[in-house]
Amino acid sequence: MTGIIRGLEELPGRMEPYERLTDDVVEECDVCVIGSGAAGAVLANKLAHAGRSVVLLERGGYYEGEDMNQRDEDMVPLLWKNGGINFTDDLRIAIGQGCCLGGSTVINDAVCFPIPEIVADQWTGLGVEISMLEWSDAIKEVSDQIHVTPLAESELNRNSRMLRTGCELLGFKNHSMNSRNCIGCMQCGLCHLGCHYETKQDMRVTYIHRALSDPGSDVRVYVNCTAGRITHADGVVDGVEGSFLDSSGRSVYKIKVNARALVLSAGSIASSQMLISNSIAPGVAGRGLALHPFPCILGEFQFEVRGNQGIPMAYALHDFGVTNGVADGGFLVEGIYLPPLQFAMYFPETDLQKLELMRRYDHYAMAGVLVRDDQNGIVSVTDSGSARVSYSPGAKELDSMARGAAVIAKMWFAQGATRVITSHLAKRVLNRVEEIGDLERAIRNDPKNLLLGSAHPQGGNRMGSDRSRCVVDSDCRVYGFRNLFVCDASVFPTALGVNPQLTVMSLATITAERLTEKWKDISHEG
Repeated sequence: MTGIIRGLEELPGRMEPYERLTDDVVEECDVCVIGSGAAGAVLANKLAHAGRSVVLLERGGYYEGEDMNQRDEDMVPLLWKNGGINFTDDLRIAIGQGCCLGGSTVINDAVCFPIPEIVADQWTGLGVEISMLEWSDAIKEVSDQIHVTPLAESELNRNSRMLRTGCELLGFKNHSMNSRNCIGCMQCGLCHLGCHYETKQDMRVTYIHRALSDPGSDVRVYVNCTAGRITHADGVVDGVEGSFLDSSGRSVYKIKVNARALVLSAGSIASSQMLISNSIAPGVAGRGLALHPFPCILGEFQFEVRGNQGIPMAYALHDFGVTNGVADGGFLVEGIYLPPLQFAMYFPETDLQKLELMRRYDHYAMAGVLVRDDQNGIVSVTDSGSARVSYSPGAKELDSMARGAAVIAKMWFAQGATRVITSHLAKRVLNRVEEIGDLERAIRNDPKNLLLGSAHPQGGNRMGSDRSRCVVDSDCRVYGFRNLFVCDASVFPTALGVNPQLTVMSLATITAERLTEKWKDISHEG
């Protein structure tokens, strides 16, 4: 038996077996998994391989490399959640998330860090019963499956090499090339727009493909499908109801999945939204959201850097972060570059200023500050049923951002930058190194004028032993339920402090194995 994908769109010539829906759907399965990203795809694959029948639901569409034309104006609406218009409620932080088969793994920069041991130890102290050996075994398994390898020197573009030179000039000791999940990367620089060449080993081309092509697996994937009502009584879930939505958001068909177990893997915002909407874990679900808030700093140079050509996120400075033993807060400095439309949207200027900014697009070096924040945010649900994200960085986070921005500005000036451009509206441009202190003060004292990005929402449905503060136990099982699970970044007890996809996949690996071991108890079979 092989798997199949079903959805609303007419999609000729697909790699996977695909059918267009023509009616409402009723499904029976052992496990229904909601969300096909870093957690959901791993769970679906491993549970199917263990002999469970699986239905996998994905809100976004099914797209392959040929569909990914490398144009911002086409790909951001197609592959990103809410068409890329996804913000905190004060519009100060743009939150980047994928909405397609494979989730955010399709649009990320393919950076892979294992869970830092210091973080795993902190989580153990908060009641998470996952040993370092379990983490290590899961990390190795996932890394093999998605081909995680260190970058080679030849794969560093000029933007990354300038970050390395800046680290050396300022005397930092712990900086290095990243590891990525790619095979034969074409170095086109457009990772955020999906991988046209399918060299990025995202969930669609790895775990989902293998599950669908395994003759022993029973996997049915539904795309263009939003899950809504969880049906349950007395701590037992019996299924979920949802709708198939067309490109305008109109409900076309309905779906009902009757399942022996249900796993939410829709991400920190959507999983929290679903729990809250179904009155599950009231007063706890959606609490404690972290975002890894990320300000970016540009250095403008007289020579061409061409930061958009080559691997965007290939190098990182670790001196100030959890990967260098900083136990509380801290930050990484990561090289980054953005495709033209996203670049223009990130730095808000007047039309005339924007035109001049984009004329110099090839002359900038760019890096950002990944802050390991406290869980300052809350996910709630509006009267219309939409998710609302409320988040304000605290004094600790602002201090990290200020220090990190100063480090990057010093790096660019040390290499001859003619000016430095920031994302703080009150201090947009630094013309000389003596102005860096002004930027630090502006970030610390005027956070409302600081525009930030986030690609790593985490938390909201904490894992741990304290049922008064946590949503799930160490098996990712929701407290008070026999067969309801949440497994994604939303269960992280703290912010991770590094790019999280490898940790999410590893957690899903551990959870799938535990669910399989305890299946009779979960399903009441036998």
